[in-house]
Amino acid sequence: MVMKSVSVARLKSNLSQYLDAVKKGAEIIVTSHRQPVARLAPLEKEGSSLEIIAARLPVASLKKIRGIKLKSDPIAWLMADRRRR
Repeated sequence: MVMKSVSVARLKSNLSQYLDAVKKGAEIIVTSHRQPVARLAPLEKEGSSLEIIAARLPVASLKKIRGIKLKSDPIAWLMADRRRR
């Protein structure tokens, strides 16, 4: 299967069309400034387990993103944030 690629702007303007394609089994790579940022894929059938995908980059790489300030223990901070939700 050939994986489609779509920009964020085009995805926003034609979301229903792309979601229909995903429902039919297509996987779509979402790009921003020609860089892949996300993948849209159909959900697994009911009863099957979801796969946990290990991070490709270390948590420290988040320091490069403007506006993100890491606490001393980012994992503990993340878990506390999830409990608050």
